Amino acid sequence: MALRIPMNRSRELILVGLVILTAVLANMPDETLQDWEIERNYLLALLAMVVFIALFLYLKFQFFFMVVLLALGANMPIHVAESLGISRVPLIIAMAAMVGISIINYVVALLPTGLEPKPKEQSKEGIIALFYAIEKGNLVYAQKVLSMNFDPNLFHDNGYTPLMYAAAKGDAKMVELLVRNGADVAVMSKEGDTAIELALRVGSQEVADILKKARAEQIARDEAAKADKAKAGTGGGKTQAA
Repeated sequence: MALRIPMNRSRELILVGLVILTAVLANMPDETLQDWEIERNYLLALLAMVVFIALFLYLKFQFFFMVVLLALGANMPIHVAESLGISRVPLIIAMAAMVGISIINYVVALLPTGLEPKPKEQSKEGIIALFYAIEKGNLVYAQKVLSMNFDPNLFHDNGYTPLMYAAAKGDAKMVELLVRNGADVAVMSKEGDTAIELALRVGSQEVADILKKARAEQIARDEAAKADKAKAGTGGGKTQAA
């Protein structure tokens, strides 16, 4: 299974890579840079710019603050380092170790753990089994079917989802069970009816109230997820930096 890297994490890895590349190049011997026709001052300016961008975007402030200090120390003129009694070699090693450890942490975080939620199985047989359980009012059997990770939002041949059928039968306990297992209250039948409307049509106010509450909670979760996504896309790193 291919790893899916979140956009903000990809951005972090790219910026870390730029810091590593510019820092390594800036520490090349003068002869090598001359052969490659690269100006060291340009590399230092690029390094400063990348770190500046990182600090004001989505990266952790403490990490890049340490990297920039180490990078500046590793690139200080030799006569300045000698006058301060500082060796540049340990600074270079420390910077490489810090960046390397950070990259390892990112890679480990991307590896599957086996705890990720599994996608629901699109099983027509599972829906038929759920409809049988609803018809018989058998909560135990319905729970057993749902525990097999079947998608409860598929449509039966009659144009209803299991939640719609349970609502049309006025079965409050079955409706609660389906909602707890991911049944979508907002789905409409082929005739354009929701589970709430079907419950009201058969005069089951109890079921309608359960579904209205579940719908309100569903809307609240969706809005919170949108807000978190917007925050992550526009300034989540600044919150981390604060």
